[in-house]
Amino acid sequence: MRVPEFMLERIQSLFENTVQVNLSDSGVHPYELRALLTAQEIEEMCSIELGYGWTNGSEELRDTIARLYTGRSRENVIATNGSAEANFLIVMALLEPGDELLVVVPNYLQIVGWAQAAGVSRRIVPLRQENAWMPDLQEIERAISRRTRMISLCNPNNPTGALLSREQMDGLVSLARRHGIYLHADEIYKGSELYAEEGPSFADLYEKALVTNGLSKAMAMPGLRLGWLIGPKEDVAKAWHCKDYTSITTGTMSEFIACRVLQPARRTQVLARSKDILRANLATIARWIDERSALLSFVPPRAGGMAFVRYEMAVNSTELVKLLLKEKSVFPVPGDAFGLDHYLRIGIGSPGSHLEEGLRRIGEFLSERPFGLRTEARVQCS
Repeated sequence: MRVPEFMLERIQSLFENTVQVNLSDSGVHPYELRALLTAQEIEEMCSIELGYGWTNGSEELRDTIARLYTGRSRENVIATNGSAEANFLIVMALLEPGDELLVVVPNYLQIVGWAQAAGVSRRIVPLRQENAWMPDLQEIERAISRRTRMISLCNPNNPTGALLSREQMDGLVSLARRHGIYLHADEIYKGSELYAEEGPSFADLYEKALVTNGLSKAMAMPGLRLGWLIGPKEDVAKAWHCKDYTSITTGTMSEFIACRVLQPARRTQVLARSKDILRANLATIARWIDERSALLSFVPPRAGGMAFVRYEMAVNSTELVKLLLKEKSVFPVPGDAFGLDHYLRIGIGSPGSHLEEGLRRIGEFLSERPFGLRTEARVQCS
């Protein structure tokens, strides 16, 4: 098996811990343990034995996760080491060489790389900035073939922050049901909706939905490496079979914390903090882009911890990021990592002063390096 390089994760691992101003993170500034748990809970953690837990997640944890969804039980849940392991298990358990995976992009491309390594065909359906990064359901249906086994998408979207309406979700469910195929939704940013109430999960709407989620992004706890997969019982059982060959189990400390922070009141509190940070930072980056409207544009994100910024300069996005790293020690993610040149993904989940310093450095760089404008027509967005 030849696994292709995962450009997004590799470039972040190379630079995110050494750069002075890291704007590559798409989550929210992480919690400190003492700000998350009560003194009594921290004391209780000190008595936990550091042994193996349930290989599919403790019953308490799976019950807690199942209650986040409609009509699901612990048998519909498997706990994983981050949502990345959940994505991996979907490919290993449910896709075969010769199957076709239809991927709506831009997206977090981990599942595409694993599918390629496993001999699964990939068919791409693009989202477009001129359509506010919303899918064209007719285009998706035209892309479905007799070999298509699964549609994969990210909602809210990474890297654009776009958010599907209930009508669009229902349309995708109807389309998948009509063709009898799986619908995989990466929902790691669910709950970070900036100006709308949290909507349903695809797991609430479709019997063959496969939903991956976790504590890393909207919940601001990436260091716990706690994720999960929700799906039909028989498919979750297949994923469990594969998990016996990977990480075996999640961490007992992580499960202890997850069981508490996923209780409704605590989860609401955590997500409110995330939204406060994101709303303030979105206003900051919107002003910054508006001041440079001849060069920069974006569709303001409706959820998630990032802004996907289009630039009109005649320089490749990876080369631009390399220059920013070298000359200003600031690190946004190049659009190349998502298959879209002439974009930068800028994280907006950090403390406000951190974002402001990063934007100041990028702005300074742009004023010092007057690249020529691209010759093709600009896309105007609001």
